[in-house]
Amino acid sequence: MKKIGHFFFCFLPLFTSVALQFAAAFPVMGICLLQLCYSNIFSGTKVSYSQLMLQFNEAYSNPAITSVASVLFAGCGILIFGLWYVYQFDGRLGQPSRLFACPKVLLGLILLVPGLQILSSILTTLSASMFPGWMDFYEKLMENAGFTTNSLSPLLILYAVLLGPIEEELTFRGVIFSSARKALPFWAANIFQALLFGIFHMNLIQGIYAFFIGLFLGYIAGRGGSIYFSIFLHILFNSWGTFVSSDSAIYKYPLFTLLFFILSIVSGILGFLLFYKNTIPKDVKHLPDPSDM
Repeated sequence: MKKIGHFFFCFLPLFTSVALQFAAAFPVMGICLLQLCYSNIFSGTKVSYSQLMLQFNEAYSNPAITSVASVLFAGCGILIFGLWYVYQFDGRLGQPSRLFACPKVLLGLILLVPGLQILSSILTTLSASMFPGWMDFYEKLMENAGFTTNSLSPLLILYAVLLGPIEEELTFRGVIFSSARKALPFWAANIFQALLFGIFHMNLIQGIYAFFIGLFLGYIAGRGGSIYFSIFLHILFNSWGTFVSSDSAIYKYPLFTLLFFILSIVSGILGFLLFYKNTIPKDVKHLPDPSDM
């Protein structure tokens, strides 16, 4: 019965995180609406309710506004799920510096990034060919978030590169994975947390590649014996996706694209081998034993 309880408990952090997104949006929406009302009153402009709502929709779709809500959500999520992970699952957030003392481990994680980016690009392309309508929705979502603009806002960079990865790792590879490990073997718990990670993104295109990336992140956390490894890899992965433009020289010329593809595959394999051979899972309660890997 306890295993069943831990399995269904996995859904609570997911629902909490989704609810937290809406909760973080409310104060930002309220401030935005108050600012519009004040501007109309101050300028002496009389607007109807429908006109005010149109103004509000236009203002709230501004990436600068949505970035504030995203940063607020991530900050609250880090606090909530960090405490949750530490106190309920004995998560070790105060890790000693020796965790990152092995250069081969760090190099392995860095070399993994291009390979994971190629994997996500292939999955996105395949998904777009099968679900063109969802691809249009995904591109519109990225545009509204500000990822297609020439200059990214500092708040958006802060969320995408740092706060977002930390919040997601504490939620999925921290609380959810830890709970799933009490009910399922490592491989099943890893698939389950990755599935919830894909669902969390709430769109098919992102959800498909997020599922596969979540599998890698779960394995990295389990094999390394610490959530810090998956946080580090997630930050590197998002940094690449944020700063390397899809119309850069890497993707613009066929020869460069082919060379990058080959080098990324080699880099990913080498990175995985370096990480695997230089990490031995420690005796951490919520992570698997060496024999389980």
